[in-house]
Amino acid sequence: MSYIENLESVGKKMIVEEKGLKITEDAILLSEFMKKYFSRKRKNLKGEKSFLEIGAGQGIISLLLSELDIISKIFAVEIQEEVFAALKKNIEINDLNGKIIPINKNIKNVNGEYDFIFSNPPYKKTSSGKMPENEMERISKYEILLTLDELILEIRRLLKNYGEFFVVVPNSRLNDVFRCIYENRLNVLSVKVNKYKKVDLVVVHGKKGGKVNSGIEIE
Repeated sequence: MSYIENLESVGKKMIVEEKGLKITEDAILLSEFMKKYFSRKRKNLKGEKSFLEIGAGQGIISLLLSELDIISKIFAVEIQEEVFAALKKNIEINDLNGKIIPINKNIKNVNGEYDFIFSNPPYKKTSSGKMPENEMERISKYEILLTLDELILEIRRLLKNYGEFFVVVPNSRLNDVFRCIYENRLNVLSVKVNKYKKVDLVVVHGKKGGKVNSGIEIE
């Protein structure tokens, strides 16, 4: 069974599976951070910029970002076939064919170079307690098909020089993310702390290229 969730703030709607993935605070925090960032930076961006979402799920983040006029296309990569089918439906019901391009692949098999990459990755360790019975939820939340180390490695591979990335993780994995970023010779630009909410989440915004450790802005 599924139901339609109205995303009133952006005039979009989304099909949500009752026993599957839900709209999470992670996705909302990441999309809000990116929208604020690009609203400030829009005057400095020239020409069309390419956006890639790793682990798009049912498409909530890409849907929320699709209203930004600086975005001409978002390439939304989702490995799970059942989740990918929901992603395609959500693109269709919002008339976003051509703006959000769904890709049903393992990110390790995706090629190209992108200006901006964003992800709400599966950040729970497989050793961290009992995993859900639902396979979609397990793969989406736990490091089964993609670890944080692998995510950052793929971000480095797919980013253009001086391209930027945005990743949301719980505070408990922040040290792991920083380690992966610096091991892959990427830089952290800013960190957004979700300190007033129940869920302890952090958005990490970084860049490929530029001065190493030139300063991190805490928001």
